[in-house]
Amino acid sequence: MSLTSAVLATAARSPSGWAPLPLGCAPPPRPPGHAAETTAWIEGGSSPIAEPRAPAAAPAASPAAWELAPQLASFKRATDRARSQHFTGELEGEVRINAAASPYPVLGPDHVLLPGAAVVELHYPAGSTEPVTLLAMVKRPAGYDPDGGDWEYVILTPQGTSTHRGALPLCKRCHADAPHDHLFGGPR
Repeated sequence: MSLTSAVLATAARSPSGWAPLPLGCAPPPRPPGHAAETTAWIEGGSSPIAEPRAPAAAPAASPAAWELAPQLASFKRATDRARSQHFTGELEGEVRINAAASPYPVLGPDHVLLPGAAVVELHYPAGSTEPVTLLAMVKRPAGYDPDGGDWEYVILTPQGTSTHRGALPLCKRCHADAPHDHLFGGPR
């Protein structure tokens, strides 16, 4: 399923008939029909209202099973479910981590997570027990993306299929402001 399909599928489940844009730095929500713009925004790291729009860095990869999806059930809950900073704050999020990310969310300014650490935020409509999308960060070996703290960003369907992954420019831009190793943490 492409990100466009995922956005439209979310819109079909939304009481208002449209889905929020899939990022925390998003401008006010837009009506249906902007899904293609949203995909270009994610891939290019540019706001759909900015002038001029930055070109996409690379075409999106075909959806593929995320290699950590089978392990997701073993990830421990790191934060309680609360309003997410992603998706214009309209969804609730719960952060789960693998063992390599165990210092999260209690991070200090000198702490850097090691390669293999994975942090995943599951996003739910208010009151729902089924997530509609997952956003993950995976710490990669040194040199993967030095400017981005060597984090890979992954946008996933609830079934664990990645729709976009890599050093996604918009994700990098927001997480550059995070206080600890490109991570926002702590209780919400």
